[in-house]
Amino acid sequence: PATLALPSRTLVFPADHGAHPDLRTEWWYITGHARSLAAEPREFGFQLTFFRTRVDAAQSLQSKFAAKQLIFAHAALTDVQGQKLWHDQRIAREGFGLALAATGNTALQLGHWRLQRQADYGLYTAELPAQDFGLALQFKPSQPLLLQGQQGLSRKGPDARQASYYYSQPQLAAQGRIGLKGQSFEVQGRAWLDHEWSEELLHPQAEGWDWIGMNLDDGSALTAFVLRRADGSALWAGGSYRAAGGASRSFEPHEVKMTPL
Repeated sequence: PATLALPSRTLVFPADHGAHPDLRTEWWYITGHARSLAAEPREFGFQLTFFRTRVDAAQSLQSKFAAKQLIFAHAALTDVQGQKLWHDQRIAREGFGLALAATGNTALQLGHWRLQRQADYGLYTAELPAQDFGLALQFKPSQPLLLQGQQGLSRKGPDARQASYYYSQPQLAAQGRIGLKGQSFEVQGRAWLDHEWSEELLHPQAEGWDWIGMNLDDGSALTAFVLRRADGSALWAGGSYRAAGGASRSFEPHEVKMTPL
């Protein structure tokens, strides 16, 4: 029940790379930057996210058309030289070959948009043909998984039930092609993946969520987030730091401060 805290559990892979349809909210979130391999390089920032949400009111319905799980996705591309942000989104109910969030491993589909993880090498492949731009990228892990919070259980508020299962894959090696307004660029870069799932994520007073996942040049990884009240004050905060090849350390709420400049 949503009134109870999420239990501590050992995350098991590759199963936990897949969907968890019994929990209400879930997402797979990849952000990164890339540079074209042309003589005059173009720089890009990119983001792609697949979401799954359980629709409680439809769970008892017998019809195959019942929207028991909704799949939606968002993609964005920053063209640094062009000084423009492009974005697009999709949504559909799961089923009928239109949308899928598979269990057992990462296999996400929403129309022609896909994100899939190979079982053997852990390589992620993303294909997101969007309006006016497109992402066709591969992401190769270079480091072990980073379990956020307490071995993958991350508090998101003052009440114990406000928590999620949460792991990251920092320092992903990215390569592939980026399409933009009829042009195609072969690119290389670095990326960060977050996978998070929960039953009840946020406190009622949480009005905003600032998050950053930072791949540092020395191979270390820094995560920081602050949940904000309507007046801008911090309701909860957290994050982690892991040096390349080292152990991770989780931050207590008082250790994280974000100041808008």
